[in-house]
Amino acid sequence: MAKPLAASARDYVLGIALPEAPVQAPAFESARALVFSNQKQAVAVGGQLAEFTEAVSPDLRTVISDGILLAQLAANKAAGESGDVFKWYDKYVEVLQNIGWQIQNFEFRQQQVDNQHVDMHEALIPVITAMLGPQVAAASIVISILQGLQQMDQSRPWITLFDKASQHAHGAKFQVGYVDADESGQPQIALVCFGIQAQRTITQVLFFKSSEERAEVKKAEAKLAVSLARLNSARDALAERVTPFVSDFIKNVDI
Repeated sequence: MAKPLAASARDYVLGIALPEAPVQAPAFESARALVFSNQKQAVAVGGQLAEFTEAVSPDLRTVISDGILLAQLAANKAAGESGDVFKWYDKYVEVLQNIGWQIQNFEFRQQQVDNQHVDMHEALIPVITAMLGPQVAAASIVISILQGLQQMDQSRPWITLFDKASQHAHGAKFQVGYVDADESGQPQIALVCFGIQAQRTITQVLFFKSSEERAEVKKAEAKLAVSLARLNSARDALAERVTPFVSDFIKNVDI
């Protein structure tokens, strides 16, 4: 049964437990060094790749990214040293719902990988294509990135961030979100979440091959709509809570 939402999104955000902030947290101005544009753009928010269309304003991109980061940080704190990847997602979803996102039919199912020797980033391409539809996927920045990932320098800041943030005590977890807006400007997200349950922490998750060890791969897909009034009511609180982490956890994805 879903938990009831907190009465106030702002109070929920201010009261949620997060990991300890970096020792030398940067000032607000330097923490916000990443500039969101009004063009198509992809960013790594911790262990999530978020692609924004031109319909999503820079201002909305900031608050959406702050919410995604808060959900991950709170899930990291709640999970602690837990060996259950999917328990991490319980807190992740709870936070998104309490800051205004409506999520329906979020359920993990076994992910079948036809070629057990394929790298995870290659296995992601048909999953994301099916979720977005061929026409949208053909123009997707994330799809282009995944297709060319093998030729990229694996030490790029966004790849290093994504891998580190995806690691879990017994496996890995990560998400890919396509953020668009309808004609009235209401943002919506097509989201796919992955969890890999294994006997060890998985590094370089995008290049992980499921045949390398006994690993259970599951995915959940969902469409997210938002209550802008609720999200905006928590905007300042979100910025306050995540700003100390932003410079370390949000990076522009370059192709």
